[in-house]
Amino acid sequence: MTRTKVYLIIQAALCVLLVTMLSVSAVSIYREGAARKAEHPLEPIYTREIAAERFAPIAPVCFIAIGLMIAGLVLGARDEGAEKPARDPEIVRDLTVARVVEPSDAMRAARRKQDRLLWIGRGACAACMVPLAIYMADPAHFPLKDLEGMFLNLIRVFLPWTAAGIGALAVTSALRERYVLEETEAAQARIGAEREAGLVPEKAQAPRGGNVGAIQILLIVAAIVLIIVGAFNGSARDVLYKAINICTECVGLG
Repeated sequence: MTRTKVYLIIQAALCVLLVTMLSVSAVSIYREGAARKAEHPLEPIYTREIAAERFAPIAPVCFIAIGLMIAGLVLGARDEGAEKPARDPEIVRDLTVARVVEPSDAMRAARRKQDRLLWIGRGACAACMVPLAIYMADPAHFPLKDLEGMFLNLIRVFLPWTAAGIGALAVTSALRERYVLEETEAAQARIGAEREAGLVPEKAQAPRGGNVGAIQILLIVAAIVLIIVGAFNGSARDVLYKAINICTECVGLG
């Protein structure tokens, strides 16, 4: 690992840490300010003194990140591969496999492992969405009198399960990439063996594009399910009432 790569990793980690600390600080300021405002309606939520007090512990991280950024600009540290087109391992695999006359056992085994991991990731992500659908199907979780509490509860429920679903997809995708490279190497070895045997593919096969279609279908099904759930828990009625109020009160049609 080169020094430039180590520098870029440290800089990225500092940026993520800085954004996380700023976000947590902003949320805590808002929650405490909202609690004060509930007792004293004229008191502001955000003030210069509170912001300065909360920024003080974050300032060293901010200054270090800015210093690293300036040092990188002065020294010319940059990712040499940033402007190069990204190579999708699956596209490379499909293009290589298309040149094979008869897949080998190693290629078939690697493809089975990829398909298995793909469905495991999708199944885990779908399982993480089930508690969210159950939560949204209960009208008691959407009180009209406490909108702030409703949104805070939504965040508490949605963030962990969504992170778990995305994490499952990320882990299985990383594991699949290993077997994608394994299949590509097996296909390259098979191509060499077929050339020595005088075998030539009749017609190159187009790369598979089923993943995009499956994702589109999954999103459409999720949208339909959420619309149905919203209609059953009374959200459609609430939207209609709010639209009527906007027309009759804000615009003045009433």
